[in-house]
Amino acid sequence: MNKKPNPIFLILGLVFSLLAGIVIGRALRYKHPTNFANYSSLPEEISPKQSQPEPIEATPLPSPEVLPGEPTLTTPNLVEKPEWMKFGQLDLLQGELSFDFETQCDGGEKVVIPPIKIIPWHSDVFEGEEFGIGKNVAVAWEHLGYEGLWIHSGWDFWAERSPATDLQYFIETNAVNEVQPLERIETRLNECLRGNQVSLEQNGQTYRGEVSAVVRVAAVGVEELSKHTMDLVPYLAQAYPESGFADLDEDVLLIYFCGRAALDERTDPDAGYWTQTRYVIALEPEK
Repeated sequence: MNKKPNPIFLILGLVFSLLAGIVIGRALRYKHPTNFANYSSLPEEISPKQSQPEPIEATPLPSPEVLPGEPTLTTPNLVEKPEWMKFGQLDLLQGELSFDFETQCDGGEKVVIPPIKIIPWHSDVFEGEEFGIGKNVAVAWEHLGYEGLWIHSGWDFWAERSPATDLQYFIETNAVNEVQPLERIETRLNECLRGNQVSLEQNGQTYRGEVSAVVRVAAVGVEELSKHTMDLVPYLAQAYPESGFADLDEDVLLIYFCGRAALDERTDPDAGYWTQTRYVIALEPEK
């Protein structure tokens, strides 16, 4: 015997089917597109102005490096440092440099400093072998607008001759290379060199000058002298007023090198044979 279906179950089935359809429809409506996940950022929304009848579609912002109106980074104009190590028209750092001194002694003998490479001073220049005795190099330094060259003289352990050796011998010794008494050395320095001409040669170019000031600092004064590297000219002008350093212009070039004790002079037991004294010679370019 067949029973008729209960209408209540039919009604409930229709209701649940309708509810399921609504839920599925809402889920599909609010699902995010998968391609949005590939964007790290979204374009900025642009709000419509009152005068615009319709909203304007947003456009992506340009990357920061090409933003319109972005101020560009400008490099300030660098002020170049004044050129240094000049002697007249010669740039002393642009090639090896030699000196040819004219003298008023020994029949007008000329004294030569052979070509030397000039090294600008740096904090380690005296630590290694860059400025070793016997090498044809000089160290350049500047103080109070004055420029100078520190040059080695004498011989090293391997009998290598330093650049200023001939100049040192000319001042200190006689014809048979015997060291002379102090008075004789001072005479050679002031009467044979001071006031005479000197030629500087570099890369085939020659520039003339004059020995305008000279001084010899004895062993007893070397320690004090070493404290005045950066005010050398004023110090020499005050301590040795007859030397000519009080009258120097800033365009001079100083040559600084070591010397031996005079025959009748007290020596410093803590200093070497070749480094008992100091010479400073100022060269003024030809006007």
